[in-house]
Amino acid sequence: MSDEGQIAIERLQEIMTALMEQLLFESLQSVDGALTDWKAGDAGVFETHAELLRHAAKAERLAERMARIGLDNAGALLRDAYDAGLVEHDEFIGFVGKEPSDVPPSPPLAEEQVVGGLPDKKGLIEELLGQGAVLLHIDARHTLAQVPDQFRQDPKLVLRFGYDLTPAIIDLAIDMDGMYGTLTFGGIPTRCVLPWGCIYSVVREADQRGMVWPEDVPECVVDALQEQSTSEPMPKPGPEVGTVRTPAPQTSASQGEGRRPPTSPPPGAPSPSSPPPESPAPGGRGGHLKLVK
Repeated sequence: MSDEGQIAIERLQEIMTALMEQLLFESLQSVDGALTDWKAGDAGVFETHAELLRHAAKAERLAERMARIGLDNAGALLRDAYDAGLVEHDEFIGFVGKEPSDVPPSPPLAEEQVVGGLPDKKGLIEELLGQGAVLLHIDARHTLAQVPDQFRQDPKLVLRFGYDLTPAIIDLAIDMDGMYGTLTFGGIPTRCVLPWGCIYSVVREADQRGMVWPEDVPECVVDALQEQSTSEPMPKPGPEVGTVRTPAPQTSASQGEGRRPPTSPPPGAPSPSSPPPESPAPGGRGGHLKLVK
């Protein structure tokens, strides 16, 4: 590598370090505000803890972005640095070869990542948890999944997660491998481990809208749904995205508890009356659905 190239990389690293410090500082200000409110008695322990978890999720997302940075793909982050006053106009053009107005900034850290046309599970679930409670449809038979023994063979288990539930899931955590937290089942706290591969649908509890990852829906669930007759066909998804509103759960559970699935199918699952998707997935699974806010 030439001396000029090395200097450019070092300068880029310097800019990215400054940008990361500024973004983390802004996020920590939110944490500081939450702690101040808590100490003043204006916020509860769990609300404050939720802000800490949100900061951790943003920091992890930011670190992932920075890890992929290079001279050939730094445009969006350099636009962020330019908007933050960390890069001068001429230097920006020297790096990117375009005017700042011609380069879109990075999406917000809270915005879901999209992989292969579908939102990334981790990114989407993190965002939805920041908005309220969610219902996760899981295949509890997954080798690495950990749930109460009575549910270990259930391919349609539905679990409720959130930062501000009662009883609280005080150890709720998310990382690159999956989700973790202690849920209450019949009054008994049980540590649950959910690898991403066992989660095939997430539903926002507030409005019953959500996302299905068809490739992870268990075959037995697909087969069972194909045998059911439905009175109303599901909306036909477009070539890129579709929408779905799920029916309200038929069973009830206390806040923070695990629950058995509702009698109705998970959102977006195929049914005999559903029109064929634009791009069928292997094994007869339906097309994907995108969350509508």
